[in-house]
Amino acid sequence: MRLRWILGTLGFLLAIGWAQFNPGPVGYYDQCRTLYQEQVLDGARAACELSLVADPKYVPALKLLLRIHLDQGDLEAAADLLERLGQLAPDDLTTRTLEARYLLARGRPAEALARVAHTPGPEAVWIKGRALEQLGRFNEALEAYREAALLGVDEARFDAVLLLERLGRPRQALEELGEVEDPRLLPLKGRLLWSAGRLPEAAAVLERSLDELPSTDPRYDEALSTLAAVYYGMGDTRRGGLALAQLSGRVNLLGAFLRASWLWLLGLVVFVGLHRYGESRIEPISTLELSADTTWGVGRVYGAVLLVWILAAAVAAATGWYLYHNWLAAFTPVQRDVVRPVFYLSLALGMGVVGWSALNPESEDAPSPLGREENRIEGLWVGLLLLALLLGYVWLGRALPLNAFPFNPLAPLGALTLAAVALAEPMLRLRAFESYRLRYGAGLAPAFTVLLGGLVWFSPVLFWWAAAAVLLAVKNRFAGLWPVIVGWLVLGVLAWLAGFFPWVRALF
Repeated sequence: MRLRWILGTLGFLLAIGWAQFNPGPVGYYDQCRTLYQEQVLDGARAACELSLVADPKYVPALKLLLRIHLDQGDLEAAADLLERLGQLAPDDLTTRTLEARYLLARGRPAEALARVAHTPGPEAVWIKGRALEQLGRFNEALEAYREAALLGVDEARFDAVLLLERLGRPRQALEELGEVEDPRLLPLKGRLLWSAGRLPEAAAVLERSLDELPSTDPRYDEALSTLAAVYYGMGDTRRGGLALAQLSGRVNLLGAFLRASWLWLLGLVVFVGLHRYGESRIEPISTLELSADTTWGVGRVYGAVLLVWILAAAVAAATGWYLYHNWLAAFTPVQRDVVRPVFYLSLALGMGVVGWSALNPESEDAPSPLGREENRIEGLWVGLLLLALLLGYVWLGRALPLNAFPFNPLAPLGALTLAAVALAEPMLRLRAFESYRLRYGAGLAPAFTVLLGGLVWFSPVLFWWAAAAVLLAVKNRFAGLWPVIVGWLVLGVLAWLAGFFPWVRALF
């Protein structure tokens, strides 16, 4: 009896020891959950993997490990776990919600919405809001975010704030955000105040964020850059310079500028190189010739374009100060959707004024530079082609590091701006082209014209180059500007109408 009691006691102690060193799937899962709550994702992942080693079919560990992979962006591993969960727990509501998260990460919001459209639970409602936002159904997404926030999902409230900012409603975003105690949210509040035109308040909030955030936090640089823009926008160049100098010690500002404008600068280098090549082909003239020819030269074209560009920039800066008391409103979220179209409208109008005389025929017998009036109907398909270029560029920009469009072309003011670009066509497609043809020949003139057509509008230069090439071919094909001018007008109308389609809104 005593021997049996001793052996039983030893067995019990060995079982306790084994449980300590090998806690089994439940024990490892508890460790995984604890580490996940503390946001130690690598440790949590390791603990969940040990739980699945102990029991490959332990569903709680599979679901938590799937969540960790989604948080870390490891979609391949997440796909494998989803397949296993689909076999073990096909009707589990959490699995459906996580599958919707995976589909969102894969860029398939319609399928994600189908998974959670009727799935209860706070997280499912939040994922539904994200899917609706990606589909361009912004009002429904906002309702879903607010419902999820009421159900206890903190991330949903911040998504609602960001969506309101995206919709150009910073004041409502500030109300949604409410009072902020967490220093990590102060840069967001400062940015919203900046967008709302409350620059002194924005400066105070951002200064507070710099005092409370650790300098290693990525939000510190964001707050510092916003603060510099706020000071400069207020006209306080001294404090703006100090903030910018501090930022330059932490961030490679020159590198950031080159990353944003390298394509435009490359185009400028090619443009200058083309000039050098063109000039090298011109034989020097040793005699002085007097001519009464009033044709514009290349230098005069550049002088006019530069003058108009400077005046348009001045008009935009003055508009920003008049409307928002912000000299840098063209670079401020929300405000730029008003000020940047003003710049482009002023630029198009100025080039229309200086290029107006190019529409006059050289003689009474010469055909009109506009071409035959019956060719105006061709502008319908030209407008459709320009719309395809615009949407294609924006869609491509979601996958490639391309510059975003400088203003929202779907908004009424943005659509009007696209239509107003027609005013610049006589200057770019007639006056400049003829100057290049006379100076460098018919072979080089198209290349010069296309390059200038992108460099003038600055950003996004790839779109403007593509449009310039297409429109120059259309102008040459129909021997006139009517299809080109009508094409821009049609584009403005189509862009405005396209804004009523959710999938198009989601691109911008």
